[in-house]
Amino acid sequence: MNPMRRLGNIVNFFAIQRNIFGVCPHCQELFRLSDIKISYRKKFVRDWYGTLEKQEEKIDDERMNLEETLRTIREKAKERARQKHLPRMLREADPVFTPLGYYPQDVKAVFDPLDFVIFDGMNRAGKVKRIVFMDEYNTHERIRRIQSSIEDAISKERYGFQEIHLTKDGRIQSQ
Repeated sequence: MNPMRRLGNIVNFFAIQRNIFGVCPHCQELFRLSDIKISYRKKFVRDWYGTLEKQEEKIDDERMNLEETLRTIREKAKERARQKHLPRMLREADPVFTPLGYYPQDVKAVFDPLDFVIFDGMNRAGKVKRIVFMDEYNTHERIRRIQSSIEDAISKERYGFQEIHLTKDGRIQSQ
């Protein structure tokens, strides 16, 4: 066989390898046999698979940008609603707290053993003036006994404030 024909067969062999695909046994990624980098020095012209890979990268980048934009828009909308609409809606829907002089956003529902805790001044002044425990009068003896013990603890100044920190591994660390 003449040497030029042999060289042509080798070149054809490597050209055919661009059309043979495999799956990596470790990561399950699709690859071209020619991408294995055996020892070919020329750069291949981009074919349909290279074009497809480039388009997938571009779509992934655009998807990530859209997701980030959507997240930002949602956060801004929530903040606008919280600042503008929520106070108005709470005032309109609030038959109990506003007439008593409490700002509705200062009221937090607990439900057990008391219905509400009011952090008076928290949202209007940015500083809590006082903390009010509020509950509808209850005739159930167990609940009355617990509420009475809460009143007793407050009147005898048996209360405190404790701050905790979570470690990176999720444990609670007291200060």
